[in-house]
Amino acid sequence: MAPEVLIYIQSIKNYFENNKETKDYFIGQSDEELFFKHLSEISQKNYEKDNEPMLSQLQFEYLRKVLSVIQISNKEYTQEELLFVDVPNYGSFCLN
Repeated sequence: MAPEVLIYIQSIKNYFENNKETKDYFIGQSDEELFFKHLSEISQKNYEKDNEPMLSQLQFEYLRKVLSVIQISNKEYTQEELLFVDVPNYGSFCLN
């Protein structure tokens, strides 16, 4: 991994340490290690393509949504929860 990418990842970690609301928004109940794993992969691809490791606002949003989907797919649901699923930041929907 490029040193620029490692510096960028560390700056994001530092930012999250100082801004709990931002960390909660992007990571929430998701796996923080998984978040930074995907963040570093995207950052490395950006660096290889454009020589810039920073993620765009859209890439951050996609990453947040992917983590939400992974969290939902890994959760075990009770019979009652299977009828309606509450998705963080999206509301609930019926699996009917």
